[in-house]
Amino acid sequence: MEEKAYLDKDDIKKIFNCGTAKAYSIIRSIRAYSDSLNFQGRVTKGDYLAWLNRPMEKDNASNFQGESIVFQQEIR
Repeated sequence: MEEKAYLDKDDIKKIFNCGTAKAYSIIRSIRAYSDSLNFQGRVTKGDYLAWLNRPMEKDNASNFQGESIVFQQEIR
């Protein structure tokens, strides 16, 4: 079985241990930052990593940052 090149809501739910609404919110946030796939409800792993490693201002730091460092290592 070939590994998929994108992440969907189920993958995001597992990574962040969250519900469906939060997973879609995270996907929207990732797509707002980088959207190579241009397909609703999915993001590329590259877009996810770009979003995860994005430069952030101290006052606007997302609570998503750092929660999935383990996953970052798994998809490389």
